[in-house]
Amino acid sequence: MDLVSLPSLLAIPNSFGAPPTALPPGEIIDALVLALLDNGLVRLQVPDGTLDVRTPVPLAVGAKVRLAVNGTSAGLQVVVLTDGSGRTGTPATVVARQGAEVASRAGAEAASAGLEPAVEIALSGATASVPQSASPPVAPATESIAAAVQAAASRQGGLGPLLADLEQAIKTEALPQPIAAVVARVLDARLPLDALSAAGLRQALTRSGLFLEASLAASLSPDANPVSGLDLKAALLVLRQMIQAWTQSEPRTTEGLAAATSAPPPPYRGAPPSAQSQAQTSLPPYAPSGAVAQRLLAETDAALARQTLLQVASLPETEAGSHAVARATQWAFEIPLAAGQGSAIAQFEITRDGHAATEASAASFTWRVRFSVNLEPMGPVHALVALAGERAAVTLWAERETSASHLRAHGALLENALRAVALEPRDIQIRTGAPAAPPPAAGRFLDRAS
Repeated sequence: MDLVSLPSLLAIPNSFGAPPTALPPGEIIDALVLALLDNGLVRLQVPDGTLDVRTPVPLAVGAKVRLAVNGTSAGLQVVVLTDGSGRTGTPATVVARQGAEVASRAGAEAASAGLEPAVEIALSGATASVPQSASPPVAPATESIAAAVQAAASRQGGLGPLLADLEQAIKTEALPQPIAAVVARVLDARLPLDALSAAGLRQALTRSGLFLEASLAASLSPDANPVSGLDLKAALLVLRQMIQAWTQSEPRTTEGLAAATSAPPPPYRGAPPSAQSQAQTSLPPYAPSGAVAQRLLAETDAALARQTLLQVASLPETEAGSHAVARATQWAFEIPLAAGQGSAIAQFEITRDGHAATEASAASFTWRVRFSVNLEPMGPVHALVALAGERAAVTLWAERETSASHLRAHGALLENALRAVALEPRDIQIRTGAPAAPPPAAGRFLDRAS
């Protein structure tokens, strides 16, 4: 993953002479290669201005580059997620343009004013987890996926503990200001529980991180529309990069920290969603900054590992897969919810049966949505919704008897809500307990803790 450092006083001037627009940390920005300049410079068009980039890798005019805004104690940074050829990890140097002035002149003026020169900014040589533009052979790809799953399964952890500790850290002002800005972006990814809507859930799905690499690859197409906005995985990648830099300046310690929360079961294709309880912070109000940095880094890495497992669980099966025909489409993802004074995690699985052979029979597709959530005072609740044409079948499970009785008493509200969106309710069931979970395939995961 390439880092392009932008000085803290730098903003991108827009093309209409308006005041410069600040770059918010965590934002994803699409850039277009405008021109190839002298001395190895490449001019990039961003939404509100231009950037000049010096890079040893040739870029073609018209190529697209995607950036994710970062931040450090030295100011803002930009994480280059892809270059115009689909390669990643390319060292480069950026020269920022301030209106019609070149960066060298801006740097001289800044130096004369007693400020840090803000002209040439080097990129690091880290690598981003984005796919290459060329499709690799099937066997190496399968091996790479297996290796990624093996590494992620031992590190994965719930997003809830990270969100709880981020809230605590930002309240106690334990975070450096640039990191606090990115933390605010991560917390903004939560869906307000008191304002749920179909549009909000759809937006939360697109922001969940499930489609980050796919959208990065699609952005390289000449006909692709620029896509900007918050993506949870991109924000977590930026956050991890920044916390890693922070830990290097702090003493390594875990003094005064509570034990880490146990991780939810690792997700895999076909596994039932898990109802994750609301996590409590493990950070005391006056924890040492080094301990805070170490805990947040571990939790961010665990959340990203779980994101990897969710993405692997969403990959299409091969033709030889036992369910390749029955389940042509599957998405596994999690949506963070802002619930009261804390955060909750709803885990979803969306599948589509693949038995329709032609577009004319596409109406016979059956979509199934499974999700689980654990909110007080209801406790763990699981749902299965099946849609076939204009018919909907719903099964709800509540693990607490009182919650199941409450749901049964209000079953008519569910039927009316389905009819309000032109769906005919069929076979509405409300049960006590949890849905039966099929046993995982032999050898899928090894419990090293026992």
